[in-house]
This record gives sequence, structure tokens and C-alpha cells, in this order.
Amino acid sequence: MIYTVTLNPALDRTLYVEGLKTEQPNRIHKEARYAGGKGIDVARALLAMGVPSIALGFIGGFDGKEFEGRLLNEGIACDFTRMSGEIRTNIIIQDESTEHETVLLAQGPEIQPVELMDFVEKLERLSGIDFLVISGSLPRGLTPTVYERMVRIGNNKGVRTLLDTSGEALSYGIRAHPTIIKPNRRELNELAGTELQDIPAIVRYCQTLQDRVSVILVSLGPGGIVMVESDRALHAKPPEVEVKSTIGAGDCAVAGFIKGLVSKESLSDCLRRAVASGTAATLNPGTGLCRCQDIDQLLPQVETETVSA
Repeated sequence: MIYTVTLNPALDRTLYVEGLKTEQPNRIHKEARYAGGKGIDVARALLAMGVPSIALGFIGGFDGKEFEGRLLNEGIACDFTRMSGEIRTNIIIQDESTEHETVLLAQGPEIQPVELMDFVEKLERLSGIDFLVISGSLPRGLTPTVYERMVRIGNNKGVRTLLDTSGEALSYGIRAHPTIIKPNRRELNELAGTELQDIPAIVRYCQTLQDRVSVILVSLGPGGIVMVESDRALHAKPPEVEVKSTIGAGDCAVAGFIKGLVSKESLSDCLRRAVASGTAATLNPGTGLCRCQDIDQLLPQVETETVSA
């Protein structure tokens, strides 16, 4: 079974307006509410791909009940840890006249030490794990060492782990030797402490991480993904598409890569599937994620080439 971890989930509210104006009222003509968070979106994309998973993380409050109910309606299995605070609510403003979006991210509640230990003990008790996906930001009250602990729990169970986070959480998580990491270019630059100017520089730096991480996926946005593994580096590039939203594209790429792995595809085919899945997510406005028919159509158009340092 695949488990996804979202420590800082959110109830996302997408507000649709026609022509967003400053310093005057804007009329909302449509609103959508959506259970969000990076690990949640991975679980949602996996479900669309026919791969079951169980979502883990913290949940609490009235909005938390709505959050869990929405996931239940979608068919996503959950095993959340209860917290005393209310989950955060993010606001996405979709301007339909310009197709621009504005995202306002809430900070969220503070996790108490006893709640953290409830979650850790739950994770340690789990059995039958094949893959552990750890995604997203830290809620208040937790330190980056939590990511290191989660990866070590996965390693102790002999399961593959994928870490998709940033900053100190990524740095600490790498200490525990995750199987896969998926930073974007900005996050990799932050980890390196310098601006990696081109793909050869990205490959050279990723090679310095190979003693701690087996596979590194570096997202380049519309430029695709660079994958660095033990003996090679590949760059997969998507076709040009009309981008309607980038929300959830990275999470769909993660789901696509995992779908390939559980289907026993080669790593190069997993990479192509990741790029096709991430690109498919950009075809849908707002919080819409990837659709299988779009992935199938894009997959033959993804180009791969070997790159070197």
C-alpha cells in the first residue's frame, strides 16, 4: 500500500471573478471548496490513475470534518491524526477574464508535542507499506527533524520513500537517505546554496547527493524534469501546451512517477510518465488535477535525452 503524508493540509477555497480590481468591490460569481495539500493531491492523482493509497497527516476542527468528508466522497482512504487546532484555509482567486490566479496561503495551526507523538506512533505501527510519500510544508510547532524521523521510519520498515519538500525540511530529510527527492529548481538552488545556472550544473550538484539519495527528480516547470540516478542523467521535456493553472502539477508528476514504479516500468519511462502527468495538470483551470486521457495523449510527445555534467 502507498501512504501519503501531509502534515499541513488545507481546505482550499477557489473564488471565481471577472476582472479582479483593487480598491473596489469584486463580485464572486462562483466558488469551489476543495481538500488540498501536496500529499493529498498526490493521493487524488494516484486514485485517478487507478492506484489506491491512504492519506496520513493532521486534521482538526469543523473545517477538518468537511475536509475529511470531501476526501471520503472522492473515494480517498484516510487515517488522519486528530489535533486540537482548526486546519488552515487557503484562498485561490481565479480571474476568468485574464485566466490569472492569485493564491493566498494560510499559516495554519500549531501542532502540540503530544499530537506529534500520536502521529509518529501511528506511522511506526503501520504495516504493509510499499511506498511512503512525504510532501509539503511544516505546520507551526514542528521542526525539520520531523522529516528526518519519518524517512528513517520508512527505511526501518524497508519501504521506498519519496520526499517532496523544501528548505531545512529537505536538508534534514536527506540526512535519513530517502529513495527519491523531487525539488524544483529554486528549491535545489536553496539546497546547494548557489545558483545552478544550467542543466550540467544541476547534474553536477545532484551527483554530490547520490550517496544519500538514489534518484533525484528536479522539476524545471515548463522545461520538464531532470532525473539523476546512479549512472546517468536524463532530461524529459513536455510538448508546448496552453497552461491554465500550475496548481498541483508537481504533485501529479510525483503520482505519475509512482504509478510508473508500481507498474514496474523502467526509470526512464517513469520519468516520461511524471512529465506527462505534471503537464496534464496544467491543462485544467483552478484546482483541477490531471486526467488519464490527457496523460495518455501527452505521453508519446514527451522527449527524453541523456545529459551530462
